[in-house]
Formats: sequence, C-alpha cells, structure tokens
Amino acid sequence: MARGPLVKLADLQKWLAEDPDRQAADFLPPGSFARWKYEQGPAYVLRPHRPEDADPEELQEWELTPEKWAEQMAVALVALRHDMKLHALTEGFGRV
Repeated sequence: MARGPLVKLADLQKWLAEDPDRQAADFLPPGSFARWKYEQGPAYVLRPHRPEDADPEELQEWELTPEKWAEQMAVALVALRHDMKLHALTEGFGRV
C-alpha cells in the first residue's frame, strides 16, 4: 500500500533555495518514501537511482513506478546532502 505523499525534486530545490538554513528533512513528509530513504542514511541514498536501478520490492511495497522511485531517491539524496552540509557548517566540521 502506498505511504505518504511524494515530493517533487523541483519543489524541494525551490524550498531550499528560499530557506537554505532550514533542514531539508523538514520538507519530507513523515511516512513518505523519500523520508524513509533519507532516514536510512548515506549507504542507502548514495546508490544508483536511475529508473532501471529501481528495487522491485520497494516499487511494489510503496506503489511507485520506476520513474517515481528514481525521483524520490533523488529527493532523499538532495535532502541528505543539504542537511549533512548544513550540519558540518553549524558544527564547524567543514567548509563549502
């Protein structure tokens, strides 16, 4: 059964451009596939995410097409990278 709403990559990028100091996770709805992947961390998000890379079990469980799966993986990746960079900057562990 499908869970949570889908987040469009263009929308996430727009929201982050408007408020770059906000955690990207705030824009990922609880129960959404993108939020679930984001919470799994880099090992699960930094994998290939083209439609042909879609996990058949995830497609079935989340009722996603390969194209929607790929976009949600991209959303999770952008969100995770943003939040990791933001954390590094606020904690003083990195430079951009």
